[in-house]
Amino acid sequence: MKESDDHRSRRAFLKKIIATSAITGLLPFVKPSELLAALAAADKMPRRPLGKTGYMVGIYSLGGQATIETPGKEDQAEKIVNKAIDLGINYIDTAAAYGRPAGKLTKREAMGTSEKNIGRVMKYRRKEVFLASKTHDRTYDGSMRLLEKTLKNLQTDHLDLWQVHNVKKRERDQLDRFFAKDGVMKAMEKAREEGMVRFIGCTGHEDPDTLRDLINRYPFDNILMAINAADKQYNSFIEKLLPVAVDKKMGIVGMKIPARDRIFSHGGIITMKEAMDYVMTLPVSTIVVGIDKIPELEENIRIAREFRPLSADEMLAIEEKAKPYYKDLMFFKGLSDWPPEW
Repeated sequence: MKESDDHRSRRAFLKKIIATSAITGLLPFVKPSELLAALAAADKMPRRPLGKTGYMVGIYSLGGQATIETPGKEDQAEKIVNKAIDLGINYIDTAAAYGRPAGKLTKREAMGTSEKNIGRVMKYRRKEVFLASKTHDRTYDGSMRLLEKTLKNLQTDHLDLWQVHNVKKRERDQLDRFFAKDGVMKAMEKAREEGMVRFIGCTGHEDPDTLRDLINRYPFDNILMAINAADKQYNSFIEKLLPVAVDKKMGIVGMKIPARDRIFSHGGIITMKEAMDYVMTLPVSTIVVGIDKIPELEENIRIAREFRPLSADEMLAIEEKAKPYYKDLMFFKGLSDWPPEW
């Protein structure tokens, strides 16, 4: 009986959250030119408002990890970025910390690889995308130094979005330092005042409670949060954080959709289409996924172009498939072993 009650309650919750369209109440913030462009591109990829920024973003976007952050794969990375833009992607996400250790390079030495590889394309296609990066530093001076390096790496004079990178659970009681005179938020505000960045955001994949506290303290424009089909099983971003971000009319970007491909590692329990459709049915503006090879990119874009929202029962069925493996599928919340990441 209890299981039936839980199932019924979950269905009701999903129906409610699905009904909260990413577009509801946000169209007044979208520039007429952006709306017309989105309608013209509807046959290529559906677009949604990126919160109150006035930008219409494709529901599928390019993440700056995987091949793009790997030293020695510059040519492959450049081809992926160019192909993504050619196929209609208009939002690219990266970070100052993105870079995989390779060969003799340590993780720290590889940082910036993603930005540099994206910059190889931005030098001649900057106007075609909304460009987002991040600072993992929590101080004013450190973040400003990172921003200077980020702009140089990306070969641009400004970011569309600059974000506080990966706010962690252990920082929940330390958020005051973000807002101190020498804190990261002062750097973000200064950079915005000087035109180096247009919008401000925050990101995290470990703890929704900490991120909820942060966005309740400051009117961020955007949030990047971890969401996948196993989310409900532990410390749920969908339940604890997503509704708050929707109420604040923030741009909402989903990540960890296939859980670094772990979602396919248990006998193919979930396809990429199921993984993407599950998250895109939620009131998110877009999702970001790192790409290893162009055929993966082409498949994901096809899924996004053909996207139709799922019903609550279809969402429940996907959740049930992921349930037995949820610890492995939510490694980013500290539930299974994985190399440390930013």
